[in-house]
Amino acid sequence: MKKKKAGVAASPAAKRRESGGAGGGRPRKRARDANSDGNPPSHGDLISSLPDEILGTIISLLPTKDGARTQALSRRWRPLWRSSPLNLNAADLSSNQFKRFSIVSRILSDHPGPARRFSFPFIRLHKAKKRFAEDAAQIEAWFHSRGLDNLKELDISFDLLGRTPETEKRYPLPLSMFRLAPTLLVARIGFCDFPTEIAPSVNFPLKQLTLTFITISDEVLHGVLSACHVLETLFLQEIFDMGCLHISSPTLRSLGFSSLSLGKEELVIVDAPRLERLLCSLFEGETIRGIIPASLTHPICTVKILALKFSVPDLNTVLDVLRCFPCLEKLYIIWVKNLKTSVKNVRRYDPLDPVKCLETHLRVLVLENYEGSEEGVGFARFFVLNAKVVREILFRVNEKIDKKWVADQHRLLGVETKASQDAQFVFRRRSHFNKYFDVHDLSVADPFNRCFVDGVDALSGEAC
Repeated sequence: MKKKKAGVAASPAAKRRESGGAGGGRPRKRARDANSDGNPPSHGDLISSLPDEILGTIISLLPTKDGARTQALSRRWRPLWRSSPLNLNAADLSSNQFKRFSIVSRILSDHPGPARRFSFPFIRLHKAKKRFAEDAAQIEAWFHSRGLDNLKELDISFDLLGRTPETEKRYPLPLSMFRLAPTLLVARIGFCDFPTEIAPSVNFPLKQLTLTFITISDEVLHGVLSACHVLETLFLQEIFDMGCLHISSPTLRSLGFSSLSLGKEELVIVDAPRLERLLCSLFEGETIRGIIPASLTHPICTVKILALKFSVPDLNTVLDVLRCFPCLEKLYIIWVKNLKTSVKNVRRYDPLDPVKCLETHLRVLVLENYEGSEEGVGFARFFVLNAKVVREILFRVNEKIDKKWVADQHRLLGVETKASQDAQFVFRRRSHFNKYFDVHDLSVADPFNRCFVDGVDALSGEAC
């Protein structure tokens, strides 16, 4: 083996090898994000390296079971569930109502809070007197639990306690629930009896409120709304034992109201200067007239969208309502077959007493479940002949129709003498209708339009 001679310069290739590469660059450094074995980190390792605050937010957005299971991922994750805002949805826990009850109690006793969301639909209590008292005491304990401290979203309803042909017995809403009021942003409360009075000092920072199938007095409802200083959206469904609902809110932008109690409830908008949308379902004539303010000298000029459900075309009632909203731009009328009332379509339009929105603002009219009946034609014909700036009247039909039927409708509707020269008449067969419009969605200009997300041309059958 030959020895290397002293003083002989190394070859360029040898220098490159000694310097760490064929390109003569610096030696490679280990990637900063590599594990101790030199391999790149896994996605799990990257997530685990996030700050506790971010991981806590992630956990609070997971379904309840999945959030609790993160404790088993690793030692790093073990304490995070108890320190994260609690997302407690009882529907995720068990299909058995009574098991849900006990699991919720265990979670609230174990989690130190704070809470982001608590949802428990149709809470069921045992019927036996002793067990019922124990369950009621446990519900009180839930709302006193520190696990629900700083709660942001509440969604609760109760199973009926009993039913007779005349009445339904509902669970009384626990007074302890109002302990959560100072931090609530969203509340959905249903199937219960509200307290007969609430403390005047209660303050709700609510932006969204839903009340369904509840018993509440006009005074208490007024107190609740008065305590909501930033309320933007409100949905009321089946409010019992109240002949007249008075709505006053300086911040309210969207209002939904649904009633099956035919002719038994009225809705009166006393003061809502920012109201933009009024979406009313299953109205009847006597009910809807309650919208009319006591004095039309102060009409509601902010409402741009109005949606109404009827059993049959009721032109008189609709025109009375339209007088309240002089700047209305879109009107949706949905006819529901399973409700039967008398038809009141006889009206002579007095040009000396015009409906202002028909003269200057109404651009779109949608007639859902249009059948071309005598009553329907009479209703639609009025708007054809009197809506002076309407651009589109959309007839949503349930069956495929032919050109002859459409031509007959044009003749019966009097389209040749239409009041608006820009008016277009569109017949579209309904392929989907979502009756559960979202009163609370302020992210879109017209939330009710989502109920008409698709359709097909009534003549060709092609998708629109």
